Amino acid sequence: MAKPFLFLGVALITMTAPLQAQTNESPVRLHDGLLKVSLTDFIAGKYSLSYEHVFGTWASAELTVTGIGMTANNSTYTIAQPLSDPFSSFFPSQALPADLETELSGWEVTGAVRKYGWVDDGVPDGFYASAFLMVGGATINADERLRPVAFDPDTVEWEAGAYLDEIDHRLEVKKWGFGLTVGYQWLTESGLGIDAFMGPMFRGMNRTYVMDGLTNDEARDIVRTRIERRYWLSPGAAEHYNGNTGPWFTGGLRVSLAF
Repeated sequence: MAKPFLFLGVALITMTAPLQAQTNESPVRLHDGLLKVSLTDFIAGKYSLSYEHVFGTWASAELTVTGIGMTANNSTYTIAQPLSDPFSSFFPSQALPADLETELSGWEVTGAVRKYGWVDDGVPDGFYASAFLMVGGATINADERLRPVAFDPDTVEWEAGAYLDEIDHRLEVKKWGFGLTVGYQWLTESGLGIDAFMGPMFRGMNRTYVMDGLTNDEARDIVRTRIERRYWLSPGAAEHYNGNTGPWFTGGLRVSLAF
């Protein structure tokens, strides 16, 4: 993970030094502030509003507040395979179909500083490098419903460790992260623009599973096994169930309004 951060650090120095060495004049300061709305976060149930304030000659600071909200329904043909004949699970007489509804809610706050290294008409219109910090939290309420199926339990032996009950639970997630991005912000004369960025980050995620009658560890093992084997989750829920602490990446596309 150190190499991408080192690369971006070198890139920041490389992109800012030539322009500043070529001229003793400061670039034109086109705008003092910009409001931005993400065009990509909504895919994961996130709704972000950002404010960027230009200060000094080449720099700016940015604050992003994000609300998280999404309800998704997922289905699986069976929650367990018959041990005697795996192919028999494709027949309704020996399948246990289920539906899983997830309600996701939460928040995130991100603070960032930018250094512009090459500008078109003036700051903040051009290429930049940025360092950021992020904190957030989310809650997922999951309701699984097994659809009623008539079969003779004496004729079916399920795979070892199969959990044949519903996995109704609540997942509480606390997360934080930091990283670097490079990007380009393009502004029109009217102040409308596009801000595109990407880069590596390190993130931490702490999860607590709440499930009736089970400890956190027991609920975690049951829920993760069921979800990983049986469900294809929406991007918002998948990030909170499956995302790991450690190296990650970030990126996005936002529409800007300068003033």
